[in-house]
Amino acid sequence: MNQVKIYDIAGAAGVSLATVSRVLNHPEKVKESTRARVLKIIKEKGYKPNANARGLASRRSTTVAIVVPRITRASVAEMIQGIDDSAKKYGYTLRLFIGADTDLQRDLWGDVIASSVDGILFMNDEMTPETYNLLQKTPVPVVFVNAISQTSKYASVVIEYEKCAYEITKEMIRRGNKKILFISTEHKYTVNDLKQKGYERAMREHNLTPDIIYSSGDLNINEKDFSDYLDKKVPEVAMAVRDSMAISFMNLAIKKGHKVPDDVQVIGFQNTRYAVLANPKLTCVEIPIYEIGTKAMSFLTELMKQNGEGQKLQKEYPNIYVPYQIIWRESTK
Repeated sequence: MNQVKIYDIAGAAGVSLATVSRVLNHPEKVKESTRARVLKIIKEKGYKPNANARGLASRRSTTVAIVVPRITRASVAEMIQGIDDSAKKYGYTLRLFIGADTDLQRDLWGDVIASSVDGILFMNDEMTPETYNLLQKTPVPVVFVNAISQTSKYASVVIEYEKCAYEITKEMIRRGNKKILFISTEHKYTVNDLKQKGYERAMREHNLTPDIIYSSGDLNINEKDFSDYLDKKVPEVAMAVRDSMAISFMNLAIKKGHKVPDDVQVIGFQNTRYAVLANPKLTCVEIPIYEIGTKAMSFLTELMKQNGEGQKLQKEYPNIYVPYQIIWRESTK
């Protein structure tokens, strides 16, 4: 038997997720008749709220949810550290929700709402129509962190990805390179689409043909893809949307006898700790991950304060851009 979720209770009672959450965590704030109807359905369906979520909801301090697809990426871990440092200054409690499976997004989001959090930092850039539908039902402020919302209803704290990709591609062309490869991910991520857009714009402005391959972040898969590519041709420059993919490509090129940066130059787009551990050290567009985390937490704090005071939140928000820079290292000439 499938476990009963908060969505099932809300649907059966004809109320919002927020109302069910209030019945569970702050029943005094719900009209008696509504509370009775919801509690009756909870009893009939045998719904059992997550004990951990209810424990967090009962605390007096403000609780913020961080929703992230996975935490294995170095950039995600550093960003969460920035969020945590900022949250501690305000005395906030953080609750981490991890879920990469889009089929389970509904259940994950139900757990987020059931936790009665005061705000949400959303770090998932692989958005689906279902995810946006769930966001529409969220009763608390949401801020996208190093991810871009496809609607201006939510604030996004990022760098100007299209601009930075355009600028570094232009610079490599100015240095005399024409064969420039762009390596992106098989999964569709908004920020990677913007990087690709900037790259393509710079290439076309100089009447050069874009050369793009898509691969997995999984080392076992991308090594084969990169090996097949290098068996056919060697670019003058290879730019990858992730440091791990850039280093994987660079290692394979070296293994096949190509010198870096003499034969092929390699560039990453994150500047994680792996960039300086690589040999040669990796040139990167530096995304200030830590600063993005702290700025997102700070902005969410403002929205939560407005929401707590009963103020109406804005209907539209512009993207909040954080400055970036290019770190030149040994993988480029």
